[in-house]
Amino acid sequence: MKESMSTVDIAAIVTELQELLGARVVKAYQPGKEEIRLKLHHKDKGSVDLIIEAGRRIHITKYKRPSPRMPSNFSMYLRKHLGGGRIAQIQQLDFDRIVKITIERWDKTLSLVAELLPRGNIVVIGEKGEIVQPLRRKTFASRKIKVGEKYERPPSRGNPLEMNEQELAELCKQEKNKGIGVVRVLASELGLGRLYAEEVCEKGGIEKEKKADELNSDDLKAIRAAIRAIFEPILKNDKSKLKAHVVMEKEGKEKMDVLPLELSIYKTNEKVFFPSFNDAADDFFTAQIAEEVEERAKNEHEKEVGKYERILNEQLDALRKFKIKEEESINKGELIYARYTEIENTLQEMGKTISPYRACGVVGRSPTKVVTLTLPGTGVQLELDTSVSLHKNAGAYYEKAKIFRKKREGVERAIEGTKKKIKAEKEKGISIEKELMPERKRLKKKEEWYEKFRWFETSDGFLVVGGKDAISNEILVKKYMDADDLFFHTQAEGAPAVIAKTGGKEVSEEGLKEIAQFAASYSNLWKYGFYEGECYCVTGEQVSKTPPSGEYIKRGSFVVRGKRKYFKAALGLCIGIEKAGNRLVVCPVSDPQRSKLDNFVELEPGGDVGKNELSKEIVKFFVDGAKGEEREEIKRIATQDKILSFLPPGKSRVKGVYPQ
Repeated sequence: MKESMSTVDIAAIVTELQELLGARVVKAYQPGKEEIRLKLHHKDKGSVDLIIEAGRRIHITKYKRPSPRMPSNFSMYLRKHLGGGRIAQIQQLDFDRIVKITIERWDKTLSLVAELLPRGNIVVIGEKGEIVQPLRRKTFASRKIKVGEKYERPPSRGNPLEMNEQELAELCKQEKNKGIGVVRVLASELGLGRLYAEEVCEKGGIEKEKKADELNSDDLKAIRAAIRAIFEPILKNDKSKLKAHVVMEKEGKEKMDVLPLELSIYKTNEKVFFPSFNDAADDFFTAQIAEEVEERAKNEHEKEVGKYERILNEQLDALRKFKIKEEESINKGELIYARYTEIENTLQEMGKTISPYRACGVVGRSPTKVVTLTLPGTGVQLELDTSVSLHKNAGAYYEKAKIFRKKREGVERAIEGTKKKIKAEKEKGISIEKELMPERKRLKKKEEWYEKFRWFETSDGFLVVGGKDAISNEILVKKYMDADDLFFHTQAEGAPAVIAKTGGKEVSEEGLKEIAQFAASYSNLWKYGFYEGECYCVTGEQVSKTPPSGEYIKRGSFVVRGKRKYFKAALGLCIGIEKAGNRLVVCPVSDPQRSKLDNFVELEPGGDVGKNELSKEIVKFFVDGAKGEEREEIKRIATQDKILSFLPPGKSRVKGVYPQ
């Protein structure tokens, strides 16, 4: 799997990053030892996060990762000296793995240089080319990365995109390249890398094993033509011709490479294409971070299980030894009694005698004398204290057996405890800290004008919008209602103004009934406990804010002139989650409306539960019905505040929940 970006990858990224010119630096973070994240704001794109990881990658990211509680010195420096500045230039230096970002501010111009080659660095450069702040201070044979030193780039190679045939010929005929294959020279000396070097040879019809110093003028022309053809999107700075994709392994679904251009070497591999190379790189490298987090968690889990397994093995070994010693001590005690006379005679023959005082239990002054005795036919060695009786020698062995038995029992209890710990650890499985895992940022959807009000779509597709109070009624009618729209209202005081955006088209009877029910349900009829109410409908041109002469109409009220169409509407509402769009909506109670919902709660007037408690119950219904990762999404969608805004005036009861 690719570990870092190639020069070609960086060239493609820089081509796409030109869209960030003019973006303002808002803040800087350092989520990793080698990594910084610049939070930018672009007038057209809004908030954008740019990731730079020294020695590895640079790209826009759509994932968020936790930042340290205490910002690093480097990130604080970037905030202080780059914050508020605007990106004036983003360039790749000489087709090398070095990107320079120039940031202009009212007081100064600084450059952020990202070295993406091995042992790379991130360095802030002043207007005179001096180093003002490096991510890490380093000293190399050819340069020093220290504050105050003039910034010197790592030794660069030729730029294959600008090199002509003569320069290419001179490079191939250099002493160090004599006898070296053309692929190797293109890969290392021109920085193309093995994949692109082989692609150039294949497209140019050059044998890969041919020696670089043996290339003729036709070969050099073919190589140069192949380079220009392959890298045309980069040469012309045309991001639309890039074919950003992630290459999958032939066996399995593992990601193995990310490329801005298609290569013949991967023609049989499965590929996943992306709208931009930034998106592809973000997906590829972020997946690596996730894998690294998972691998660390797996290693920690295995380490913990292994620790307990090692303890268990030590305990089992100790248990085995204690059992053996216990059995040996018992056997020796029994052997003394079984061959008592024989042992006594043997000791007499050896010139040793058992003290009669000790045998009778009388304490004497004679010193302890221990002898080792091996009985014929047993191979068992007995250690006997001749200063005490054989009975006491046997008893001493029995006492030793008791000590070993207690130790054995203690180890057995410890073994059971260790086994339980191993089982618990295995059942717990690999524990991944969620806060360490990259999480895709949720892009805030631009709110439509009607989302400030209560709204739904009729079963035949017309947008219906209702006010929430006198002020929103006023705004809705004066700003958003057209003459050919439909206006719905009830005679009851405190009823919302409801408009249907028809554009002069005819609404079906089913749609009219749905609008009437919606308008009646949000009126005070619900609050008073009615189960049915009357609602009328007129066109937008019949509604006016001009009262009859000498009269006054208050805010949120209107004058309706002309003929009205009346409806009898049952009160009822559904709050549910849409199948398409995955959002929380409110709608009238009808089969076409309910069929649009994945799960929903049907409400009717009445009940004893207050709005606050009812909204909590509804939230619980939606969250409990979700599974796995979907639960977090539902928690985000079905919030208590959102549900409270959907509830009609007065008290409500749940008539039914679906699915049950």
